[in-house]
Amino acid sequence: MLILGLDVCKDSVVAWPLVEVPRNLKTHFKENKRPIKDDPLKFYANSRGIAGLLALEPDAVIMEPTGVHYSWIFAHICGKHDIPVLWVGHSEVRHYRKQNKLPDKSDQADALALAAYALSHWGEDEFFISFSPGAAVKLRECYLQLKSLARIQSPIINRLRQQLAREFPEAALKESKPAADGLSPLWAWVAGRERKTTKRSFTYSRLHEKSIAPIYGVQISGFSRRLAGWLCDIHQWERELEFEIRELLNLPEFTPYTQVFRGFGFGLRTQALILSQIYPISRFDSLGGFKRRLGMAKVEESSGDREAFITGAGSKMCRSALYLWVITGIAPARNRLKSSAVEKLGSFYDERRSRFAGTEDNSVKGFGSLIICQTAAYGCRLLFKELKRSIYLP
Repeated sequence: MLILGLDVCKDSVVAWPLVEVPRNLKTHFKENKRPIKDDPLKFYANSRGIAGLLALEPDAVIMEPTGVHYSWIFAHICGKHDIPVLWVGHSEVRHYRKQNKLPDKSDQADALALAAYALSHWGEDEFFISFSPGAAVKLRECYLQLKSLARIQSPIINRLRQQLAREFPEAALKESKPAADGLSPLWAWVAGRERKTTKRSFTYSRLHEKSIAPIYGVQISGFSRRLAGWLCDIHQWERELEFEIRELLNLPEFTPYTQVFRGFGFGLRTQALILSQIYPISRFDSLGGFKRRLGMAKVEESSGDREAFITGAGSKMCRSALYLWVITGIAPARNRLKSSAVEKLGSFYDERRSRFAGTEDNSVKGFGSLIICQTAAYGCRLLFKELKRSIYLP
């Protein structure tokens, strides 16, 4: 049986084939390591590279799920050729490599460690992770597409409101969010779109009959109707993406994660974003790495009467989503979900907020943002703890 360890790079993989576990991995590596330049077992993501990889005819390949964007195409192609793909957590491979005294920062050593790990634990499913890189990547793609659609909408809506200020002033400033059918009542009416609802609505038709604009010969322009039609298309697109996200979140491997997320009151899009960033949780040995992944590794600086905090490295997108979650789901007491996690977060937020209640001193202005930041960071700690407990102590 030939097992192929694949260490994933940005546009290639470095392979190490094994048919049995060597007695001494360190010695085996020293005797068989290849030159880094022109490595014959480095395969690029092109026709020639894939052909070379498949020519090895492995019985299985093993990879880490850390570089899901880059590993997806290799896993997909192997699957199409009925080559089993195994996944192992980053921390397990790192410990295995250190235990066998293999060098760090070496693609070939990582590939060897992967292959040896797979052979050492062959047939023991608990040593591998159930992982579909396509699902995690697709969640992120759907989220990013939704973000793009949200940015596209704003200028269209602004321009439409300017148009309606002349053509239908009574409706120009009305809020009209997408309904159950995915269409906004106002913009669907402007576009002339037929809505798939159980009960027809004539609200805007009646309002337009009484409008001042048509009395003086001003009608809804073709420009406005086309813009509104474009907006309806975007709303339908959003609905399709959200449906796809729901289907992905219902995959069995994500169930322990989504159960925890619901206890924190995360919305659909926030669940998709966070899951795409932290799945699988076995990638994180410590809270620090988990918080950095979510953009919540922060350093607070205090000196005398000066209070400040520095936002750490990480995903700005996740950080923004977590701040918004605190602002909408934790800060307003009436919006808090009745769960142990949210109760802890609510108490944490209220306690810090009470320190500055009724204070007008300029020196503490801006502490609202600090409290939101601290609450989000505390939420990360609780989330990490609950995920570890859910995954490893079901």
